[in-house]
Amino acid sequence: MLTPTKDVVTVAEGTQYETAGLYSYARGLFRRPVIFGSETNYRQYNRLRSGQIVYSKLFGWEGAVAYVPDEFDGVHVSHEFPTFKIDEAKLNPRYARHFVTWPSFHAALSKEASGMGSRRQRVKPERFLNSHIPLPDLVEQCRIADTLDAGMGGIVRILELKGEADTLVSQHADSLLRSVDQVATLGSALRVDQDFVDVSSDEKYAVTGIYSFGKGLIKRPVIQGSETAYPRFARLRKGQIVMSKLNAWEGALAVVDERFSGTYVSPEYPVFSLNTETAHPAYIGHLLAWPELWSRLTPRGSMVRRKRTTPATLLATEVPLPPLPEQRRIAERLTLARRVAEASARQVADLEVLRKGLLDAAFSGRL
Repeated sequence: MLTPTKDVVTVAEGTQYETAGLYSYARGLFRRPVIFGSETNYRQYNRLRSGQIVYSKLFGWEGAVAYVPDEFDGVHVSHEFPTFKIDEAKLNPRYARHFVTWPSFHAALSKEASGMGSRRQRVKPERFLNSHIPLPDLVEQCRIADTLDAGMGGIVRILELKGEADTLVSQHADSLLRSVDQVATLGSALRVDQDFVDVSSDEKYAVTGIYSFGKGLIKRPVIQGSETAYPRFARLRKGQIVMSKLNAWEGALAVVDERFSGTYVSPEYPVFSLNTETAHPAYIGHLLAWPELWSRLTPRGSMVRRKRTTPATLLATEVPLPPLPEQRRIAERLTLARRVAEASARQVADLEVLRKGLLDAAFSGRL
């Protein structure tokens, strides 16, 4: 039903090539930057054609498999991405397009992968071709494909609308913050905290980290004091501000809520207390999630190579800081918008369950 294809292109140094990669978890192809042949070590490329199936030898086991859409026709991939032509006398292309997104198919590929450990698993072409596919007659394949096209089309449209809504929420926050006339340094709202505890090798510590891009704090596994080289940790309290020296410039800043109170961070995460006489906690929380603030923290000068942001840099950064009543007003509006965005995020999780359920039903004979 699938036949390996060999549309091989010899790479010439002075020629430009449109190239592509494959996302894992059935998220499809993506375009890489156009490059000259002199910029790659590959001497040959595989050229994609619309209607093919392509997968990643290295990450096929985690869903890096896709049906090639028209917009990727003629784009190039390395020999690490085998391509296959569909025998349409036996296999409906739309049926195949949905099948390669099925998590149970990816799980089967994982069992076929070779190598030591998940990081080195590789799916060889012969093993890919030996994978089993439920194969009703072409009429039934068409019926199933029609049903999945309709269901998946609705899911995609909802996700598109969510993306548009998230963009509007971000634009709304940016507009409100930029409209503030009064500015001050963060040093007028924050002060460095020094609640350190000495690390004991016999004690256990609940350690916290920070996501980038304003996504908040993350609980890490509890560790034994003997498992860290740090001689001391900072103990967090509700209402404090935490920053990652390494990633503050890409949004690794957060307000501590009750879930993380009493946990610990290393000295790589400076901690600050909030001056509530000049700053409203909710307003500062929204300010820390503002991409414009992150850009102002981008390291320059001697710190560029390591991209580290010091506490002094954070405190010296100018931000919109109106009087407290105005901060409260802005925070209320942004909090409402954030709640709407969080509700839609939960809906996305539900849609993923629905997507998997549709695929399970389709390829298990229950659709």
